[in-house]
Formats: sequence, structure tokens, C-alpha cells
Amino acid sequence: MKNFHEQITDYMTKFKLLESGDHVLLGCSGGIDSMVLLHYLKTHEAALSITVEAVHVNHMLRSNESIEDRLFTEKTCEQWGIPFHSRDIPIPAILETSGGNKQQVCRQERYKYFEEVMDATGATQLATAHHADDQLETILMSGLRGTLQSGSFGMPSSRPFGRGKLVRPLLAVTKQEIAEYASTNAVPFREDPSNVENHYTRNRIRKNVVPELKKENVNVSKQFVELSESLQEDQKFLTELAQEKLDSIFSAEEQEMALSAERFRSHASALQKRMVLLLLNYLYIGEQVTVTRQLAEQVQEMMQSSSGTVFLHLPQKYMMVRQYDRVLFSQRDPEAAPQEYDLQIRSDEWSVAVKNFRYKLVSAHNFEESPNVFAWYLSGEDEPQLQIRSRLPGDRISLPGMSSPKKVARLMIDEKVPAPLRSGWPVITDRHGEILLVPGLRPSRHISVIQRPEDNWVLMEQKCEDRGSEL
Repeated sequence: MKNFHEQITDYMTKFKLLESGDHVLLGCSGGIDSMVLLHYLKTHEAALSITVEAVHVNHMLRSNESIEDRLFTEKTCEQWGIPFHSRDIPIPAILETSGGNKQQVCRQERYKYFEEVMDATGATQLATAHHADDQLETILMSGLRGTLQSGSFGMPSSRPFGRGKLVRPLLAVTKQEIAEYASTNAVPFREDPSNVENHYTRNRIRKNVVPELKKENVNVSKQFVELSESLQEDQKFLTELAQEKLDSIFSAEEQEMALSAERFRSHASALQKRMVLLLLNYLYIGEQVTVTRQLAEQVQEMMQSSSGTVFLHLPQKYMMVRQYDRVLFSQRDPEAAPQEYDLQIRSDEWSVAVKNFRYKLVSAHNFEESPNVFAWYLSGEDEPQLQIRSRLPGDRISLPGMSSPKKVARLMIDEKVPAPLRSGWPVITDRHGEILLVPGLRPSRHISVIQRPEDNWVLMEQKCEDRGSEL
């Protein structure tokens, strides 16, 4: 069995974590994991041809204990000849002012400072002391939360960070092996009392679940590390392929993204899942939104049809709208003025695109079926004077099978059109103001998809591929 040093060396070589000339900044809390990594890297600094510095954050959550952690870490670094950087970050004050999850805010502020120090010192690597048991706990937590599909199945051995990358050399070893190294080498450290508090999910998994797993297999943590590495490689390949396919079918402008549901469905389900995750990550870039398996499945399910118009409310006031084949992801401003429509439908040319469709009028005698053109049949002695206009308060539509007209506003509620979109939705009317069609939703009884004996005109509807409204 390989010793501690051999395991770390093999792991760093396999994943090219540290190379000659690297300037390493180590995130050091003063706990056993980070102090062991600090001792190991300093001990092998010359052999590895690297430079080591330490950075510490006091989150100001435990009063004097937090200060003592900082003073202890600073003193140890001074004794070992390691440059030391630290900052007191008032997490309680930040939480009181801005709210949020305590652990998430701590992590965000901590890594923000780490990046500042990397820039100031010219460090090329940020090293953290996550180990094999941490990896097992992370995977179990992700499984419990239903977020495995949105991640890389655990923590990667390295990832881009700041001006360089973040590396995790201790993923090669377990907590027990770290404790044995500390004992053998007399590495000093401080214990964080929060690590045993039972109200944290990770702590409950650490205390109650992991020990039971180790009873079944003492090497379970390392086996999960190996499983994670294998799945991460598969995930990387499939994600790169999904990115390539997604780039070919979607367009993005400002805070809106659009794509074709039909072209999305043409790809394998495994790629569809990853394409959805990429879309949602694009949508929420820079925002703290957890992309769950349930959310990803809802989005994928909506892509499986191109009939009618459907809507899905997403977190952070975003929404997904599938209008026939066109799918739009956007953030709607409920106070924004609705788009106004006032167009004549002509027989000599197509209208501009409205809700991604354009219209043209032709006599039934001259109508010829063609791909991507949908026909609505209607009757009239003279050429109908059809208009596309914005919906007005009090508008009603006579639906097939109903004895009395229905309010268009009520129709839009029944069809689950989000409130911010209702006032700006277009309708198509005849010369008398009778509503013939609510595009993307429902036709009136005055038009038909099947030609009736009295029908002598055709309202042609054509989808504009990968285009939004031109108005």
C-alpha cells in the first residue's frame, strides 16, 4: 500500500496539479486538513520547485475563537517561513444587510478575497485541502438535493480560477490518513466547533452516514473519488458535444435566447439533458440559482412538442415560452410597455413577423399547399380586410362549440399565458372588428382548418425560422 507522500505525488502527477515554477496560494483555515497540506507543500517546496504562500479568512462568526484561529495560523506560517495573508470579513453584517445562506455567503466572500490575493501576489494556483471523504460527502449531498445532473459529479481535481486554477491535491487521501500524517509530523492545528454542529447537512452525513458506509467498505471514499474521476471524464466529453450541438441551434441577444424545439428533439436524450443545463446556466450566469433535476426535466419535456403555445415560469422572474416550434427564454419586466401591433394583412405580400409568424391572404382558388405554411379558411364576398392589432380591454372571441363569446383576457388565463405577456398579445380581426384568431392560442368559429363549402379565402400562416418579431 502506498504511503501518504506516494499517493499525493501520484495524484498530482496524474492530473498535472502542480508543476515546476508554480506559485501556490493555499487557503488555510487553521484546521487539520489545511495545516497538513500547508506542512506537506512547504516540506516539499524545494523538491517540487514551487513557491508557497498562505491565505486566511476570518468570517467573524465565532468572536474570539475566530481571532485566535487567525493568530494561530499567522504564527505558524511565521515559524515555517511562509508568507501569510489574511482579512476579517464581517459575514454577520453582510447577512443582516443582504440576507442569503450563511455558508454560501461565506464561500462567496472567501473566494473573492482569495482571487484578490492571487492577483496581488502573482500566484498561479490556489490550493484547497478537500480530501477523499469530502468528495464522498459532496456526492451524497448532491444526490440528496437532486443536483447531480447539474454538476460534474463531485469536485474536480482542478478547475480554472482567477488568473490560474484551483487544485485539490488531498483528494488522493482520506481524513484518517490526514490525521495520521498530522500525528507523525507533529502538525499543529485548531478544531472548528461548527464541524460537529448537527444542524448542517454535511455534518450529519459525516457523522451518521459515512461511518456506516465505511463499515461496508473501508475504501469507500477513495472508490467514490475514482468513480467521480471516470464520470467527470464522460461528462466533459458529452458536455463539449452538447455545447457544439447547442451552438448550432440557438441564438442569444441580450437577456433572450431562442431555439427550435424540432431541432432540439433531433438529438439524443443524453445530449438534450446537457443542452438544457447549458441553456439554464447561460440564463442564470452570475446569479445564485440552483438548477435541480426537476427543473431541467420540465424544460426538456416542454421541448418534446411543437403544437400550440405553452409557458413555464422559471426562477428569478424568467420564463420559457414555446410558441409552436420556436422556444424563447427571457426575463420579462412586468412594468415594461407592451408591444403595439397595427398591421394590414395583404394579398400581394407577407406581413412582417409577429410572434414569429407572418401572414398573407389569398383566394382559396389560387391557394397551393407548401411546406411550413398553415391554412386558415374563411368566407367573404369581397377580399377580406384583415388586421393584426394589439389586444384591447373587453375583446371577445367566438370559439367553436360555444354559444356566447369568451373574453380574450379569460382565454389567455385559461391558456396559462403569463400576466406580463397578456396585454401585448396580438389578435387578427376582420373589417367589422370580429376577432378571427389569437395567434399561437386559439381560432374563432369564423375560420377553419378544413375548407367548408362557403369558404373562398385562405389566411396563410408561415413560421419564420429562428426569427423573432420584426416589430
